Amino acid sequence: METVFKPFLDLLREIYIGSEVEQTWIIDSNPGYGITAAIKELTAKEASTPLVRAGSTVAAHTEHLRWSIEFALKFYSGEQPSGDWEESWMVRKVNETEWEQLQLALLVAYQKLIYALKEVKDWSNPHLLKGTLALLPHAAYHLGAVKQLIIAVKAKE
Repeated sequence: METVFKPFLDLLREIYIGSEVEQTWIIDSNPGYGITAAIKELTAKEASTPLVRAGSTVAAHTEHLRWSIEFALKFYSGEQPSGDWEESWMVRKVNETEWEQLQLALLVAYQKLIYALKEVKDWSNPHLLKGTLALLPHAAYHLGAVKQLIIAVKAKE
């Protein structure tokens, strides 16, 4: 499992944090940053700005990712949670303090996820393995959406 697990963690880090090396697999190496670095560039107002009426915001994507990681962590602790995905999209607008807290909460959730993943000893449950593998495309999708929102929001200014 180690031969697959380390690259998996590297890719997850690339998406959430960015790459520490020039070569990247998912994100652009120039400017080469992941979700947490990309969203740092935004003010709360920008993070709360939808492109279209009732559209999603960067704040909404950030909270959705934080929520989904916290949801996944319950599985790693042995729980079988039920979740309402609608609640993961409830945060759409934030003030500066809330935006700073949300960014930190996403980073902390990511760090807890990495710790939890490293603690898993038994990968025989196919749902656990499939759910873990799904973390990559899920985060990559939201990284792409967030980067497009950032470009559009900055262009409106």
